[in-house]
Amino acid sequence: MAGKREKLDLLSEQLRQIGLQDGVNQTKVSGVACFKSSVTQSKCPNLYEPLICLIAQGEKVCHVGSEVYRYRSGNFFINFLPLPVQTEVVDASEQTPFLSAALGINLVRLAEIILQIERLQSDVDVVEHKPLDASCVVVGEADVDLIDAFNRLLKVSGSATEAAILGDAIVDEIYFRILTGEHGFALRELLNQYGHIQPLSKAVNYIHANLNKSIQVEQLASLSNMSKTAFYNAFKRLMHLPPNQYIKGIKLQRAQALLKQGMQANEASFHVGYSSFSQFSREYKRFFGFSPSQTAAA
Repeated sequence: MAGKREKLDLLSEQLRQIGLQDGVNQTKVSGVACFKSSVTQSKCPNLYEPLICLIAQGEKVCHVGSEVYRYRSGNFFINFLPLPVQTEVVDASEQTPFLSAALGINLVRLAEIILQIERLQSDVDVVEHKPLDASCVVVGEADVDLIDAFNRLLKVSGSATEAAILGDAIVDEIYFRILTGEHGFALRELLNQYGHIQPLSKAVNYIHANLNKSIQVEQLASLSNMSKTAFYNAFKRLMHLPPNQYIKGIKLQRAQALLKQGMQANEASFHVGYSSFSQFSREYKRFFGFSPSQTAAA
């Protein structure tokens, strides 16, 4: 069996053969995308949806609040809840671009895989490791089995028929590899219905469904069945951002998406719940480094 380096070389070669353009490239497997950057990129705001990302080549840094996550060739990066982040590509060139494959996480399907694992726990070889800190972001070393599964996922992504018939089974295998690997036990504790993510995910879902409204921390705490203080502390520990800062980041990311779709700045401001356009403009410029009027429509 080929070793890890050979598997990563194959992943890089498959990504190159796909003919990626710089940026995000969708594939024929639902929820699977590839990313390429032929140049280094300075820190810039992004919205990360829930995903499992495997880095084939190069290096990237993700800033979440005060936390810094660095991941390079052979690492996986997992984010379980939508997060406003700042990212930078620190190792990339025309000859050796940054290359990665990403799988959007279906939390419902992930939970089903966890239940299956726990029902068959005695039949699954699990090595205990030190518990992870409660966090919706995890970076770790990918093993050969995980890299191999991503290779097979990319291979079927070139054919609509193979993607439709074989894709879901390989996605399930990737979930399984993550949940039974080095961090598997801690991730299952984090994700199961009694863990840290479940109550806070209700608050996060509410935020995303009500961006046009003023959202109060008290509302979110109530949705999560916590006191305001307990909710604030749990949210900041998990998301690495205080709730109000998270809400602002998500609103501004959504406003930028609307502006790129051609919406006027004052209308976008209203759509994300700002009653003061001047406040919106100030916070937008502080967040992105340029004003709403300087945001180019896509």
